Amino acid sequence: MKIKLSIFLSLVVFAAGCSFSTASMSSFTTSKDKEGKTEATTFKAGETLYANAVITGSMSKTTTKISMTDPSGKPVTGSEVKIDLPSSGTAAYSLPLPASVPGGKYTVVADFMDDKGEKKDSKSVSVTIEGAPAAAPAAPATDDDDN
Repeated sequence: MKIKLSIFLSLVVFAAGCSFSTASMSSFTTSKDKEGKTEATTFKAGETLYANAVITGSMSKTTTKISMTDPSGKPVTGSEVKIDLPSSGTAAYSLPLPASVPGGKYTVVADFMDDKGEKKDSKSVSVTIEGAPAAAPAAPATDDDDN
């Protein structure tokens, strides 16, 4: 009887130390509309880039950090946002692209953390930004004195 009780208690202690959370980021998409109905990976300077990270299976608070890196891999200033959810749900993100943004391949990254701040999942989407048209070269100066 003591052996059965000791095995049972060992199992209870083991189970208490394990996390059986199935929380995850089931999807991460970028779009041209707030609701995410029109998925897109190409944006123009001056448009707003929207992203949605869908968190599933969580019974406690979660934090999703979404940010963007430029073509060289450097963080885009002002693009990082932390979104707290009370449990499962959609972490919605929007980033108005300045009219002067340089064109190129960018990466939008979502990092999902549990209520303890431990990173549980990460997903990224490569996006192309069509930059502002290059300014027309200045006309050469004329020398009216040559006439």
